[in-house]
Amino acid sequence: MLTARISTVVHPWYRQFYLRRGEAEWASDRVTAEGYDVRIEAIDGFVYVGTSMYGHPTAVRVEVYDTAPDAPDHADHEAEVPLLGEGPLAVLSWGDVEPVATAELPDGPCRLRASWFGVADAEAHPDNDLGGEDPSPERLLFQVWPAAAAARV
Repeated sequence: MLTARISTVVHPWYRQFYLRRGEAEWASDRVTAEGYDVRIEAIDGFVYVGTSMYGHPTAVRVEVYDTAPDAPDHADHEAEVPLLGEGPLAVLSWGDVEPVATAELPDGPCRLRASWFGVADAEAHPDNDLGGEDPSPERLLFQVWPAAAAARV
C-alpha cells in the first residue's frame, strides 16, 4: 500500500542527479561504467541517477510503499537497486548538498525501483546536449519499499 508520495523537480547536470538516504557517504566518484550504462547505481545509501538530457529541469516523483508495488505501465526503462542505510531519502540536484525534497522511509534496507518515461523525446530534443530552463520531456518515478538487500536488476 502507498504510504507517502512526493513530487519535485531536479536540476541535473552532466546527465545526472542523486538520491541520498540519511547521512550516507557521498559516492559520486565511485559510480561504475555499468552504473552509467543502466542509469542507476546504489552505493549503500547513495544513488547516482542518469538522465537523457544534459541539464534541463526534470520532474521526479517518489512513492513509498509498505510492500513491493506493481511496476508502472509503459516505462521506457526500469532498474531496481538495494537502498541501504537509515533515515529519509533526499532528492538532490547535481552539485547540491541541500535536498529539493525528502521522503520518509521505513527503517532498515529498502528496494528502489526507478522508471524513466519520455526518454525518446528527451534524446531527440534539439537542446539535448545543452543546459537550459525548459523542462525536460523525460520524467522519473522512484518506488521504494522495505526489502532485503539484493543485486541490481
